[in-house]
Parts: sequence; C-alpha cells; structure tokens
Amino acid sequence: MKQQRGFTLLEVMIAVFVLAVGLLGMAHLQITSLKHNQTAEFRTQAALLAADMLDMMRANRDAAQNGNYAIDIDAEPPSSTSDMADADIVEWRNKLSQYLPNGTGQIACGAFNPNSEFICDITIGWTETQIDTDSSCELGNNTSCFTLSGAI
Repeated sequence: MKQQRGFTLLEVMIAVFVLAVGLLGMAHLQITSLKHNQTAEFRTQAALLAADMLDMMRANRDAAQNGNYAIDIDAEPPSSTSDMADADIVEWRNKLSQYLPNGTGQIACGAFNPNSEFICDITIGWTETQIDTDSSCELGNNTSCFTLSGAI
C-alpha cells in the first residue's frame, strides 16, 4: 500500500478555482451594495428636500393657497426674489441641483377650497449615476423620482 503524502495538482487547481469564484461573488456583492447605498442616499435627500419645501409652504400658507409656489419641472425658477414664495423656490431649486445629480423638481397644488384640506404634490427627479432604473418617473431624462403629497 502506498501512503498518500499530499494534494495532487488537480486538487489544488480545483480548490483555487472554487476560492476564485467565491471571491468574485463577494466582490460583486460589495459593488452592488455600494450602488444601492448611493441610490438610497439620493432618495433620502429627495425626501428631506420635499419635506423642507412643504414646511416653507406651510410658513407662507396664503401664498401657497394662491398658487404662488406652483412650478413645472421644465420651468426656470423666478428671476426676482422679492417675493417670499419666489425666494423659497429659488433656494429649493438651488438645493436640488446641489444635493442631487441633475436634480430638478416641480410643485403642483389643487385649487384651494376652504372646506377641505389643501394638498400639494412635490415631485423631485434626478439622474442615477450608478444603476439603471426602470422607473415610471416621467420627468424628461431623469431616471428616478420621488413624490411627496402633503397638506398645507
């Protein structure tokens, strides 16, 4: 009977192959995790910026109910900031472009009715830099969006 003294070359090659596949899987998992983490960060920023705008509108309720905060996604922000609503919109749009890649937003409010809650929809869109999303967001070239509805 012969004594076995070590691994054969074939056994070593199989072990290295299994180890390599495992390490590649771990690397892919790490990259995917980082991509989704950045997407979650953008969604959190969008939620905070939308809530910030709702708070500004609540502070200036009369102007919000008169439609002074309504702005379309493609509309340029007001050039004059003499009105508080215009100043809020300019500040909000600047924050959107600062914190989100190609960030833009729109504010749509229904007609004011004193007998019911005054609801406004704030939609924020941005371009995803890491992952391709199949989003139902219809904001031009933006691939992701976040919409917040709130009572003023």
